[in-house]
Amino acid sequence: MSIIYVSGHRNPDTDAIGAAIGFAELKTALDPDNEYVPVRLGELNPQTRWVLERAKANEPVALPHIRLRAQDLMATEFPVVGEDDPVQGAGLAIDGTDYDLVPVLGEDGVLVGAITIRGLALRYVHEPQTAAESLQAPSRELMQTPETLARPDDLCSEIHDKLRAAEGDTAIVVDESQHPIGLLTRAHLASPAVHRRVILVDHAEEGQSVPGIEQAEIVEILDHHHIGSIETRVPIKAVFDPVGSTSTLVLERFVRNGIEPSRPTATMLLGAILSDTVILNSVTTTDRDEAALEYLGKLLGLDPREFGAEMFESTSDVSGIPAADLVRRDAKPYTSGNGTPFLVAQIEVVGKSVLERKDELLEAMQHERSAQGADLFALMVTDILDKGTELLVAGDVTAAARAFGVEVSNGSSLSLPGVMSRKKQVAPKLLAAL
Repeated sequence: MSIIYVSGHRNPDTDAIGAAIGFAELKTALDPDNEYVPVRLGELNPQTRWVLERAKANEPVALPHIRLRAQDLMATEFPVVGEDDPVQGAGLAIDGTDYDLVPVLGEDGVLVGAITIRGLALRYVHEPQTAAESLQAPSRELMQTPETLARPDDLCSEIHDKLRAAEGDTAIVVDESQHPIGLLTRAHLASPAVHRRVILVDHAEEGQSVPGIEQAEIVEILDHHHIGSIETRVPIKAVFDPVGSTSTLVLERFVRNGIEPSRPTATMLLGAILSDTVILNSVTTTDRDEAALEYLGKLLGLDPREFGAEMFESTSDVSGIPAADLVRRDAKPYTSGNGTPFLVAQIEVVGKSVLERKDELLEAMQHERSAQGADLFALMVTDILDKGTELLVAGDVTAAARAFGVEVSNGSSLSLPGVMSRKKQVAPKLLAAL
């Protein structure tokens, strides 16, 4: 059975998490021969945590990277010898494998050393007159301290670097109790036969995906944004469908396959669709999103709009959240056609209280813009009741104003009535203008 991770984007929002949970459940039902694991690429925002609690759903595990680890490539079947076993047995064990060493174990199975081809050869060269006696000596007399040890989660690239600097060709992988659990050779690491596998949901940008994505096998992409910068090794199934939420696409696939999502997953999908469409008020909303909410409302026995209103009202108070966290938690990177890098983040609120922290937010945005090497950082403060956005800009605010055809207000912000969607109303204009 192979593990396939289902991953949304970095700085995950409710749709990224809901779609990952939902698609993993669906794929598990359709393909029980593999294990589909929903993951997150960062801390969850208050809204997503609220929905998870209401849904009684498990929080996806954090996936720090998807680079190959020792446990992904190591051979788990290999010879070992005890420290009291004769050296001859160790030599024969090595001779029957592609490894240049054999681990030596103590009575409790703990690694105490290794016998290497090099060590055996040196003994015969320097002590030829006692070679026959040496073969019957206990392995402890000829064993050496292993040159290269590794843990299961160690990066293969780092182990490869260690082996290149070592005389031997084999690393011994040990667990926390120092029991050997695998062997890795330079050949394993130079041309890996496997890659970690992942399905991408709610994004298709390398910069928004899990670190190490270039080393992974992307199995499938399901997204409602534009086609991004992800490159794949082989042709894959990739769907880019312009609806209001990726979770709508996930639900449609449940229905199409005649499978009913579990109650926790259905609640997550409901919250995700309501979040991304701002309770069906976003310009990205389609009839399909409305149909999805109607289906989920009947399945769960609740009013989707009432659920959405409670969700936003319960999680829109950001007064106690540090400005640095606010501007980072939903920031997405973009690059214009002219090669200009910029960031767009969004905070959905009820009322204007967060704008009282404008100077604090702008200072945090300037810091983040510098740290990310971006030319501009735009923060959407979107009032879901007024159905409009105040756009705070760190960088060339005049260029941003030109993009929207409005005047700069209060020095570093733009008033954008009716603007609710980053994907459809903000990012495209900045992409075209910068």
